[in-house]
Formats: sequence, C-alpha cells, structure tokens
Amino acid sequence: MFLDDYDKVQHAATGDPTCKCEKVVAALMLWSDATHLVTFGTAKIWPIYLLFGNLSKYVRCQPNSGATKHLAYIPQLPDLLQDKLKSFHHKWGTQQVDILTHCWWELMQVVWKILLDDEFIHMSTYGMVVRCWDGIERQVYPCILTYLADYPKKYALPSISLH
Repeated sequence: MFLDDYDKVQHAATGDPTCKCEKVVAALMLWSDATHLVTFGTAKIWPIYLLFGNLSKYVRCQPNSGATKHLAYIPQLPDLLQDKLKSFHHKWGTQQVDILTHCWWELMQVVWKILLDDEFIHMSTYGMVVRCWDGIERQVYPCILTYLADYPKKYALPSISLH
C-alpha cells in the first residue's frame, strides 16, 4: 500500500504547479485505546496517537524517542445519555447494548469527520511544502497508512446491568 501511494503521489497535482520539490508520502500510523488515568476508580481517557511510518520502527518504538504524538482525545459518552435514552427509547430494555454501540459508532464518525476535515483532504490531495530536518523542502502528502484501535463497546458500558 505504501509503495502504491508513493507511485500515485509522483503523478499527483500540487497546489502550486511551478513547485519542483521532491514529492513524498508522510505515512501516518494511528492508534487508539482507552487508558485508565489512575489505579483506582474509573477515570479514563481515549487518546488517538500519531506515529510516522517513515521512521524506522527501531526509533518509532522507543518510549523516549518523542515519535508518538497525541492527535486527539475521543470523548466519553456522558452518563446522562443513558438516562435520556432510557426515558424515551421504547426498546431500551431489550436493546440497550445495541443502542449504545450505535451511539459509540456515531461518536466515532463525528471524531473522524473533525480530524479528516477539508484542510487534511486538501493536504493529502495536493501536498504541502515542508522544510525537512535535513533542510530540504519537499512536497509532503499525508496518508493514513494504518489505524489500530480497540473496540470501544466494552468501555462504553461499564455501568450497565442487563439483568
């Protein structure tokens, strides 16, 4: 996939047709999982981490390399939502897991709509000129290479009893 994206980028349009910069792919590797904030209680966050696949895995995987960045935090469904849904949804008693799973799905769609906004789409389509660490300017096309995530359903339902 990465090599296919690299080949596509070589023929891709740029925002500036006179730009003669080398065209490269910034391979974005995204990862998310719920993280407990304390060893007691239920406080947790759901971060989305960003890593660059262009870096060697030996650099990328070192805890102190600074290669992992927080991209965003997925909000939790508010506890009040369950009370509201229970009060008006006629199938809440038999389908609450499915209903909350759907709510999680909708929430994730909104998060990704925010992250993959028009600016990101424009950059991934036309590239952006970036001065790299070696001092050379390159036309960089961000591309999501991977997204690894734990399924959030088990974290969405900690207080639900099906009995």
